[in-house]
Amino acid sequence: MNRKTFIGASSIVGASLLANVGKAVSSSRPLPVSSALTLPRLSELRRLAICIPGEHAVGLNVTKVADAVRPANVVVKGHEAQQMMTLARTVYQLEYADGTVMIDSGMDLETHRTFGKTEEPFYPENFETVQEALLQAKLILFTHYHADHTAGVIRSPHFDKIAHKVWLTRDTADLLLHHPHKETVHIAEDRLNRFVVADFSNCLPLAPGLVIWKTPGHTTDSKMLYIRLQDGQEFIHSVDSGWSMQNILEMKMKNASWVKENETQLLEQYRWLNEIMSENPKLTVLCTHDNEQYERLRADGILGSTLHTAASQTKR
Repeated sequence: MNRKTFIGASSIVGASLLANVGKAVSSSRPLPVSSALTLPRLSELRRLAICIPGEHAVGLNVTKVADAVRPANVVVKGHEAQQMMTLARTVYQLEYADGTVMIDSGMDLETHRTFGKTEEPFYPENFETVQEALLQAKLILFTHYHADHTAGVIRSPHFDKIAHKVWLTRDTADLLLHHPHKETVHIAEDRLNRFVVADFSNCLPLAPGLVIWKTPGHTTDSKMLYIRLQDGQEFIHSVDSGWSMQNILEMKMKNASWVKENETQLLEQYRWLNEIMSENPKLTVLCTHDNEQYERLRADGILGSTLHTAASQTKR
């Protein structure tokens, strides 16, 4: 499966996916307005996952480039202030037999330092592995505009080699251009226009076994992903809807003063995810920053513990 299969087939199913490639992002375009969207039925996601011909991915891999440590009552409203929770800064990779799709790109050390008030763990070897994985990827998805998801591309020393593989939506492009999350991820318009900028209404299949849909709430441009592997394992990647699975399971919001979210939309997403999990116990809901889940799913072999790169293959 080559990049043309990933993107070309998606454009057929998703109508005008590539309509905006190479077109300038208007400098006068306003900040997107967050609107309520109907959350899809799992049956619909399963149907869309088989719309694009080809073998599904053989594995889903993950690594983390950094950690953040926050009081539990900041991560989950109502939890103990004295208890600390570790939040993983993760990057996911969908591994096909003949190529990979990267889900977000992590961040570099300078960007990482803009998040906390004290020095927090950063893993340079993992960041270098992410950079190698970005170089080898067929496609790189941005789920939303936040710096810990986009800086790995925007500040990459390999930007010229990977920019053409980056897929993002129009609202994410607008936010990156006009409202950068951190100063380190400010991007010039001519560089932004090297990305694949897409528009779609709600749900879109992007590759065999991979569906993306819009879930405004955490940010106005947030999205979730449905993933089905060759062996039938199913995932819903909830990205940053919650920082911990406890947000979702307990139906409790984050409690960080610097985070501005749409509570109504997020609580509806939590309700929907709980319903999906209750009715489909074998399906795994992923949460980008849940470090306990990160460690557990890697240990259990549900997620691959190393990103697939040429170097990682040599070590095997």
